[in-house]
Amino acid sequence: MTSLAEHTRSLVACTIWADDRILAAADGIDDAQYAGLRAQLEHMLGTQRWWHAKWTSGVYAPPEVPTLADARRHYADSHAALRSFAATLTQDGWDRSGQWWLEFGYEQRMALGESITQVFSHAVQHRSEVAVILSGWGRSPGDLDYLRFLRERANGYGGIPSE
Repeated sequence: MTSLAEHTRSLVACTIWADDRILAAADGIDDAQYAGLRAQLEHMLGTQRWWHAKWTSGVYAPPEVPTLADARRHYADSHAALRSFAATLTQDGWDRSGQWWLEFGYEQRMALGESITQVFSHAVQHRSEVAVILSGWGRSPGDLDYLRFLRERANGYGGIPSE
């Protein structure tokens, strides 16, 4: 049976895999097309960074990715941080709760694992919106399903290793 910490590492690895597919599909778009994707890419990246800062008591800085090359670089940095964080996650870490939204006036508590699941779900929504746009330009990123990720990982995709 897969532990929650292992499952979380899988969700993080899938997020990175799918982000990479989106960025690869965007290769070769022109500046005007990138301008149409930029807000979504910044939002997706900003969400990763905001939550990572909350989980690690870090400092959040909203990303600015004026070019696709900048987006690739900032996503690579965010992915490295997510990998490092996920590699250290334990069951106790999964269960740790926080008041993640205090700065917005909400005092609810949420387990870290639930917030990681939220980040994964949130990314699915926004990547699908970007994928629709890319597909309209003849640049589909292909199937971004979790099951596709698991099949590719089983065949050698270099995601985050299990414990």
